[in-house]
Amino acid sequence: MVILGIHDGADSSVALMINGKIVYASQEERFTRLKLEFGLPINAIKDCMNTYKIVSSEIDEVALATKYVNPLSQITKREANFTTNDWIEEQEKFWKPRFYQNKNPNYWNIFKNKKKFSYDKIYNYKNVLNSYQNKKNMEIFLQRRINTISNVLKIDKKKIKVYLHEDCHINYAYYFYKERKNGICITNEGMGDFSRGSVSTVKNNKFKLISFSKDNHLGNIYKWTTLLLGMKPAQHEYKVMGLAPYASDFEIDKCYKTYEDLLRVNKLNVNYKKKPKDIFYHLQKNFMKSRFDGIAGALQKFLENKLFDWFLSCSKILKLKYIYFSGGVAQNIKAAMYLNSKKKFTKVIIPPSAGDSSISIGACFKSMNDYCEKKFISKNKSIKPIQSLYLGYKNSSNDVKKFIIKKKLSDKYIIKKNVTSNKIALKIYNGKIVGRCVGRMEFGLRALGNRSILCDPRYFSNIRKINTKIKNRDFWMPFTPTILSEDFNKYIKNTKNLNASFMSMAFETKKLAQKDLQAAIHPADYTARPQKLSKNDNESYYNLIEEFKKLSGVGALLNTSLNLHGLPVARNIEDAMYVFENSELDILIVENYYFEKNL
Repeated sequence: MVILGIHDGADSSVALMINGKIVYASQEERFTRLKLEFGLPINAIKDCMNTYKIVSSEIDEVALATKYVNPLSQITKREANFTTNDWIEEQEKFWKPRFYQNKNPNYWNIFKNKKKFSYDKIYNYKNVLNSYQNKKNMEIFLQRRINTISNVLKIDKKKIKVYLHEDCHINYAYYFYKERKNGICITNEGMGDFSRGSVSTVKNNKFKLISFSKDNHLGNIYKWTTLLLGMKPAQHEYKVMGLAPYASDFEIDKCYKTYEDLLRVNKLNVNYKKKPKDIFYHLQKNFMKSRFDGIAGALQKFLENKLFDWFLSCSKILKLKYIYFSGGVAQNIKAAMYLNSKKKFTKVIIPPSAGDSSISIGACFKSMNDYCEKKFISKNKSIKPIQSLYLGYKNSSNDVKKFIIKKKLSDKYIIKKNVTSNKIALKIYNGKIVGRCVGRMEFGLRALGNRSILCDPRYFSNIRKINTKIKNRDFWMPFTPTILSEDFNKYIKNTKNLNASFMSMAFETKKLAQKDLQAAIHPADYTARPQKLSKNDNESYYNLIEEFKKLSGVGALLNTSLNLHGLPVARNIEDAMYVFENSELDILIVENYYFEKNL
């Protein structure tokens, strides 16, 4: 059974499942170099099919995630193209006239001639751009999406099946890990096919929708606060989360009531307590005299408290304590940490990249789930959990060699082959910052060693060093550690034994971490988003950290993604070399090639 999963909205992606196992997954942004790329992921599909030598006739089903896609967001590639100025322009020229002036401005007329935009040219948008989120237009657009996929893949339209957005989320969250206990599946996001928040039960691998709401605006409140603080919505919410721990209780308390007055938990969902005309302008008016850190701190506290109250209400009513959480809001790792600190829940399980980028995988899981039901075969045996996220593109040694010759890199850099792990570890120990582009690319939001920038985690000064010389990130943002599995419990508090292999969960740290991992934990609250690494996960990366441990006594490295700020993570030798040449990265490893800058 060969299933090709496609997500063609923001942060579009493709996944390939063969006989119940996900063998490939990649985001389109890694190929086009536009962060949060929209549309049919043609380049990722090509790489997927080339990697596994699959031809269209061998595909049993194309599983398309999401029924209702807004053509206007799609053609403008809204979340990918918009700057903060564009988001403000949208508020002032589209939403404000609609909500406050009883006008109906044409969205496409506002944004159709932006010179810096990369508009989608793959789908047919004729006569579906006249109204924002018009259901009839979205139904027409769905048929055009199916037609385009059929034409591009040269595959019968009967083989293309569309799955609801929320179903893709819950199947991804449930089937990702092997636990699969009876529990509650909760989604929470800006907007899905029919909800912003949904609650389903899963018992004996069977899902049942219990409740849903379009008024659950937890995600949108976080989104518009991000804009209010001068950052990009749908991209920089993690920066607001990272800022929150710096706020004092005094500043938080000044802002908290504004958030608390907006939403309430009502049995199995969240809805308005007091509905404003518009969230952004309501917050802007109320926070005119508030400090930025207090706003961030109050928002994070509000989200954590509201999610806890909601989840607890669901748990009590449905009498289940395992919770599978997905959707954009589930990517808030500090809220997840807060929820898992509560004994009221056995576990709150959140898969990596729980937002929309992963619903191509979720569509594969949903397709296989339905196939198993139809054929009366075991889901647990047939649907394999995901044990590795090294699922994407791999550089060939021949491509690396050709690139070196073409760009005459030997004239610029010290180039060596097959440099051993102990020698690279010694460079890191001596203060060098190393980029690593080795093996198959990771899927999702986190670099797990194969597309990473690595350095010594022991010295707080390395935060400033990487921020100023390479990443140009906001000063308050923390970096993260990769920790050898045998040393993990020395540094991290993980009382519920949550899976920490994918950097998708935050944890409190122990005092030893605050000494040994100063540059790889949050400076304000000493929490960490670690990767727990065993030898079976990634042997060559493990060996590098093991060699560093022999030198330093610390079985961990600071690990951040191999990219410059605002760009997607590097995919190939060309992308990695771009980072190397446009930053003060000292050393770059690409497969078995070693590049070092001349002093």
